[in-house]
Amino acid sequence: MAVVISADEIKKTFSDYSPEKVEELHHRSAKLADKEFEAHIKNDPLHEVVLMNGGTASGKTEFLVTQLEGKSYLILDGTLPSPEGAKIKIKSILKANKRPIIYSVIPDDLGRAFTAFLHRERKFSDSHFYRTHSGSRKTLLWVAENFPKVEVNLIESFYTESQEMKFRKLEFSDKEEQMEYLVKMQMSEADIIEEVNKKLLG
Repeated sequence: MAVVISADEIKKTFSDYSPEKVEELHHRSAKLADKEFEAHIKNDPLHEVVLMNGGTASGKTEFLVTQLEGKSYLILDGTLPSPEGAKIKIKSILKANKRPIIYSVIPDDLGRAFTAFLHRERKFSDSHFYRTHSGSRKTLLWVAENFPKVEVNLIESFYTESQEMKFRKLEFSDKEEQMEYLVKMQMSEADIIEEVNKKLLG
């Protein structure tokens, strides 16, 4: 079974936790998650370490629970929003002689993901959605460029006609083709806003 570290789950242990306060608690819970992650890297025998990547409400946690939780992984469940944070984590994993693996979950429809984000119990500002979806894509490209030996898996989330979330792994013939895809999928926060508005307003 996987060992999963999640800042969202750590928030729930705080005495002042409420779904309306998750954004103001995020910095504190993220720091604790990073500290716990570092301790597990050093002390846990699990050799393969998964960093989740992707904007909020993209389906990462559901993918983790349905596809990864039964495997022998140490997993950090988060958005991986910045290259600097990714660099620190990957270097820590490599220093411990363990293998870093990235699973990035990308929604097939940003409008649908934004609607799911708005209906979550945990309340973040709209800017959190735009920032994490733009930042996670930037980080993913940066990792591919600077750590070419790190395994990067791109997973597309989508809904069936019966509104059941499903996942498909995007396959590439080689690293070059994958890199081209990562370049094309880059979006600024303004691009995310425009795409969401286009999807929702038509």
